[in-house]
This record gives sequence, C-alpha cells and structure tokens, in this order.
Amino acid sequence: MKNTKKLILANVFALLAVVVFLTLGNTFGIDFGSATTSLLVKALFLLIPQVGFIYLYWMSLRSAEERNIA
Repeated sequence: MKNTKKLILANVFALLAVVVFLTLGNTFGIDFGSATTSLLVKALFLLIPQVGFIYLYWMSLRSAEERNIA
C-alpha cells in the first residue's frame, strides 16, 4: 500500500509539473513547436507522464498480487 500511495503522489506531482510548465510557457509566449503541432506537443506533455505512471501503478498491483499468492 505504501508504494501505491507513492505512485499516486508522483503521478499527481508529474501532472502538476507539466500543467505549470505549459501555463508558464503560454503566459510568457513560449511556443513548443510550430503552430500546427503545438496542440499535439501539449497533449503529449500531458499524456506521456500519465501513461507511464499508470503502467507503474499497474505493475505495482501485479507484483503485490503475486506476493500474496506465493
């Protein structure tokens, strides 16, 4: 359970960091890519950390289940 809480907190921290990064970039007029790909880049900035932490969370649950079975 300890690892689960750590993974969830790390996920929230990563999401907030990306949102702050994009917000500051928009505030100061920094564009991440060309005009046609900026939405795609921003979406990837949000999706990649989320997918990574969902994978880590899922693997954590699988290993916990395997320990309970053994």
